Amino acid sequence: MTDITLRIAGGDDAAVLARLHTASWQHAYAGQLPAAFLRDELDDFMAAKWAARLAEPAGSYRIAIACVDDEPAGFVCLWPAAEPDKGVYLDNLHVLPAFQGFGLGRRLMAWAAAEAQQGWPQQPLFLYVLAANGQARAVYRRMGGFETIHQDVAMPGNVTLPAMQVAWQDVPALRRLLQRDA
Repeated sequence: MTDITLRIAGGDDAAVLARLHTASWQHAYAGQLPAAFLRDELDDFMAAKWAARLAEPAGSYRIAIACVDDEPAGFVCLWPAAEPDKGVYLDNLHVLPAFQGFGLGRRLMAWAAAEAQQGWPQQPLFLYVLAANGQARAVYRRMGGFETIHQDVAMPGNVTLPAMQVAWQDVPALRRLLQRDA
């Protein structure tokens, strides 16, 4: 029996989040970001990013880690103050390739939607996804996400790539969809 749990990230989880984020990017962005960056610089980049984020005041970010049999397998991060005129920003949603297909992405998204609805009622939920990330875009469409904006985004490794903004205007409807499909 596989035990799947979600837990709130704490101040001592920077290394866990950096490891998950690095592994996810190395898989998802191979061929999109420079290989040398993914191989040689990404570990340090993510370690610094997550150490800084977890040093922010409580509530700046809301982060949950998905575990399979107590092993961290994915995470979601809300950054509510990033672009408040657009809604609640879902900055990261990652599930390691070895754990895809367990429903972790749906559970993490359901958690994010519940947090957004509770903390910022009536606000949409939105994220950015690279245009070339067809797998993630398909998942978000199945979850009722609507691609609203196409824009170029600056990425680490001195690369600019086309991305899509995906939004859920009706967060309670997103929660109902995710609960129904669970």
